[in-house]
Amino acid sequence: MKNTEQTVSTKELIMDAAIDLFSKWGYDKVSIREIAREVGIRESSIYNHYKGKEELMDTIINYFISELSRMDPNELPMEALLEQYGPEGFMTMGAGAYLQRINTPRIAKIWRIISIELFRNDKVRAFFKSTMVEVPVAAWEQTFRKMMELGYIRECDTRLLAQEFFYHCIYLFFDYFIISFDDMTYDTFTENMLKELEPHIKFIFNSVKIQEAQ
Repeated sequence: MKNTEQTVSTKELIMDAAIDLFSKWGYDKVSIREIAREVGIRESSIYNHYKGKEELMDTIINYFISELSRMDPNELPMEALLEQYGPEGFMTMGAGAYLQRINTPRIAKIWRIISIELFRNDKVRAFFKSTMVEVPVAAWEQTFRKMMELGYIRECDTRLLAQEFFYHCIYLFFDYFIISFDDMTYDTFTENMLKELEPHIKFIFNSVKIQEAQ
């Protein structure tokens, strides 16, 4: 009987090797044989854990989604956080907590894989459009609507506001993981992203906040 811990460990090693190689060369240019060589096992051994490269990629994407959607069990309701930090503080704190949670070498490499595969992998492109664009925009639309209902911001098109805010975040994604990828390390990711986001958050909020009567 196989040792369960060893099986899990080997499966993780295979996934890590695939993440590392895919992030350097792209999905199409990496073979199962190269992944096996990276792990130090026979090529046939990989098929004890994954049906092939496609299942490996699916596993990587599913892991990525689970990390993005992981919730803090101690997180307070939005109303309490808004009251405690105000809208700008709430947005900055939320962005910082999110960035810290995904700021790992493994996640940084998966971001890079997604960046590469967007141009040639239909499944990754569909994932990015849905999970990385449409879902966050909808979530920010709901957040801004709640801020409007609670009297923190004036009446406005919350869908447009969400797009204006989040599309800048998408630009930062491409800047970090494509344009400037070789000049940065994952260690600088959170700090640099927050440095870019803070003035953007201030600008967005100043454009829609309710002005106090003179």
